[in-house]
Amino acid sequence: MCAALELNEQVLRPGTLVCVWTPAGGLRLVWAGFARRESLGWWRKNGAELVDVPATRFAERSDRTRELRWDDVPRGLVARGIVDRSGKSPLLKVVTRVSSGDELARFEHERMPLLEAPLYSAEPVPIMEPPPALKLPKPEQGMLF
Repeated sequence: MCAALELNEQVLRPGTLVCVWTPAGGLRLVWAGFARRESLGWWRKNGAELVDVPATRFAERSDRTRELRWDDVPRGLVARGIVDRSGKSPLLKVVTRVSSGDELARFEHERMPLLEAPLYSAEPVPIMEPPPALKLPKPEQGMLF
C-alpha cells in the first residue's frame, strides 16, 4: 500500500482530502484506503471509476523499520485511483500492485502504488475556493420565519 503521496510539497495521507481527475473534471475526495490491482475487475463491475491522482512523490512504510521510504513519481505519470461510490459519499481508494524484487529490497514493503500514464491529466487539480457564504438580511422585529 502507499503510506503517503506528495504534491506541491504537501504530504497527503489516508484520511485526508485528495484532488483527483475524473472524466467530469477535478474532484476532491477523502482517501479512504486501497484497492488491489488484482481486484480492479471486481471494483469496476461494482461501479468504481478509475481516476488520476497527480503526485510528485510517494512513500511506503518499511515493514521492518516502520520508517517512510520516499521515491519520485516519474514525470508524466500519476498514481492510479478509483472512486468508490458504494457508500453515502464517494471515496478515493489508491490502487496498489505487488512489489518487484528490487522494490521489496529497497522499500521493504510488499505493495506499491500503481503508477501509470494519466487517463485525464497529470497536472495538479486547481483548488477551487468555496463560494462566498450567502448573506441573508438580519431578521428584524416583526419578521416571520
